[in-house]
Amino acid sequence: MTCRMGFGRMAALTVALAAAQASVFACSAEAQQPPPPPGAYDAAPYLGEIRNEYLYGDIWERPGLSARDRSLITVSVNQALYATNELRLHMGRALDNGVTQTELSELIAHVLWYSGFPTGVNAARVAAEVFEERGLPTTPPGASSRQPPVDPELEFPGAFPQTPYLRDLLNEVVYAETWTRPELSPRDRSLITVAVGTALYASSEVRYHVGRALDNGVTQEEISEAITHVTFYSGFPTGVNAARVAAEVFEARGLPLPDARFPGAPYLDELIDGLVYGETWTRPQLTARDRSLVTIAMTQAAYQTDQLRVHLRRGLDNGLTPAELSELMAQVTLYSGFPSGVNGSRVLAEVLTERGIPLPD
Repeated sequence: MTCRMGFGRMAALTVALAAAQASVFACSAEAQQPPPPPGAYDAAPYLGEIRNEYLYGDIWERPGLSARDRSLITVSVNQALYATNELRLHMGRALDNGVTQTELSELIAHVLWYSGFPTGVNAARVAAEVFEERGLPTTPPGASSRQPPVDPELEFPGAFPQTPYLRDLLNEVVYAETWTRPELSPRDRSLITVAVGTALYASSEVRYHVGRALDNGVTQEEISEAITHVTFYSGFPTGVNAARVAAEVFEARGLPLPDARFPGAPYLDELIDGLVYGETWTRPQLTARDRSLVTIAMTQAAYQTDQLRVHLRRGLDNGLTPAELSELMAQVTLYSGFPSGVNGSRVLAEVLTERGIPLPD
C-alpha cells in the first residue's frame, strides 16, 4: 500500500518541522547565553543588542575555540582590565564551561605577572565570592604550594642588566616557576598570555608570546580567534594592533596568511566593515563628527598610537578643526595623564604636517 500526501500538506508539515527545530535551536542558544546583570543595558539598549547578536550570538559560538578556551581568555582579560562585575560573571561561566576551580585559581596567579599584582588581589577576592556561592572549598583542591626551583636554567640570562632583580624575577619566578606549574598546561598559559597582551596593547609581549604559543601547541587559527574574541572585551584598537603583530610573527615563520586587511585575525575585517563602520558609525544618534571626537579621546587616553593616528585623519575628514583637536588633547590629558597628552600632541603634529595644515597657535 502506498501512502501519498498532497504537496500542500507536505509543504505545511515541512515548514512546521523547520519552525520547531528553529525553536529548539534558539532555546539551546539562549540557554548558552548568560543573562545580563539586572539593569545593565537599560541606559544603553544598543549595547545590549551588540551583546546578544554579536558577542554571544556569534563570537562565543564560533568553532575556532572551545567554550573552555573562551572562558579562560575572558576571565584573564577581565582580571587584567580590573573589570570586577564582568570578572564575577565569567568566573561562574568558566566553571560551567569546564574550567576547574584549581585552574581558575592558577589562572589568577599567572595573569598577575602580566597585568600587575592589584589585578590578582581583586580577582582572588572575586573568586572567593564565586566559590562560596557555589559551595566550593575555600582553597581549591589540587592547588600546590610554592616550590622555588633550585639552580634553574635561565630563559633570558642577559635580560635587564640595569635592573638585576627584575631579571631574577623574570627568569626564576615567572618562567622557571610559574610557567612550569602543572595546574595549567603550557598551551593554556600561552593562550592566556596572548589574550592579556592583546587587551593591554602590549605589542612586544604579543609578539613574543604569539611565537611561544605556536611552540606550545596553540594553532594559528586559535591565536587569530583569540585575538578576535578579546576585541569584544578590550576594544577594537587592541584587536587590530594584535592582529598586525601576529601577522608579522606568522609571516616570519612561513605560515600562510589569508588575503585580508588583518591577516593575523581575518574575521576582524568582517566585524569592522559590518558592526563598526557599516552599522555603529552610521547610526543617527551621533554625528560622524561627534563619533570622531569620542574615538580620538579614547585612543589618546589608552595610548593607542596607531589607532589615534587613523582617527585624527578621520576626524579632520569629518569636520574637526586643528584648534578643536588641539583643545581635545588638553582636555583628555587632565583625565588620562600627561604621557597620553604628550603622545597625542606628537601624533597630531605629524598628521597636520603630512596634510600641509599649519600647527595651532
